[in-house]
Amino acid sequence: MRVFSRKQSKRTTRSHSERPLLSASSPFAIKEAYNSIRTKLIFTGKGEKCPVFAVTSSLAGDGKTTNAVSLAVSIAMADQRVLLIDSDMRRPSVHRYFNIECRNGLSEILAGLSSEIKLHPTENSNLSILTAGQIPPNPAELLGSRQMDMLLDYVRQYFDYVIIDTPPVNIVTDATVIAGKITGYILVVQSGKTHIRDLSDAIRQIEEMNGNIVGTILNDPMGRGEAHYSNHYSRYGKYKYYGESIPESKKQHGE
Repeated sequence: MRVFSRKQSKRTTRSHSERPLLSASSPFAIKEAYNSIRTKLIFTGKGEKCPVFAVTSSLAGDGKTTNAVSLAVSIAMADQRVLLIDSDMRRPSVHRYFNIECRNGLSEILAGLSSEIKLHPTENSNLSILTAGQIPPNPAELLGSRQMDMLLDYVRQYFDYVIIDTPPVNIVTDATVIAGKITGYILVVQSGKTHIRDLSDAIRQIEEMNGNIVGTILNDPMGRGEAHYSNHYSRYGKYKYYGESIPESKKQHGE
């Protein structure tokens, strides 16, 4: 990793619409919710040079990426230099929130296909994005590699905080393999959707890897797009083949 590059973002057409990013024009309740989360995380990482937090969930569709993005924006708005890394290399989506290209990102760096860290600037000068890159055949292996250690050690020199969007814990092992590389996990729980059994399974898997759960975000608790943070801490169905095409034989049997 010899080059640290601030790359001008090449805009791309959105494939679908995402929830709006946190911004100065966001409703007061939303801004205050993320400000509260930000304050608690800053306190949690106090004394550590560039804390690294992974945002994850038990299953897909709980709002982990939206919260990872909004949290990164909130910390950047507090005049902190933030790097948001999309490590969900099976189903990358962070790039869509910023309307930038996904390729030439994390997967290429970890696979040794590029020695240049290509970051995308955003409208907030304190926030940079490292996209997931092209979908690799071995995401978990790449995230658990020495290259990932080296990447995090390197970017810590240039940023105050690193936020990592990871795949859901109960579906693939990608999120848990970085347990020893980060400050802690933030678990996103979708109000009215996440089952306590699935949440318990996620917590157990993280703890088995000696991961530190620093808190949870209750997503959309009142149905108004809000988030609430707490530091108290069914089967997979159609998400069983996360990031992969479901085999035709499974489709025929309704799995």
